[in-house]
Amino acid sequence: MTTRKMTGPAGATLAYALYQDSAHTINWGNTVSTDTVSGTGNGSAQTLTVYGEVPAGQSVTPGAYTDTITATITY
Repeated sequence: MTTRKMTGPAGATLAYALYQDSAHTINWGNTVSTDTVSGTGNGSAQTLTVYGEVPAGQSVTPGAYTDTITATITY
């Protein structure tokens, strides 16, 4: 699993993970051919679904939490 953290009030953080499947078993990561998706472009927009999960048991400050995810396309 790739460790990700959202940032919230006063710099508080909230761990989360991104997955390729609704069962949360296939990690979205950055190791080509391991936890990435391959495909063939055709000039049109392609949609990929991303599933998120925030693990239970985290003691966090109430408020809004955000993060930025960057997708890299290699061709």
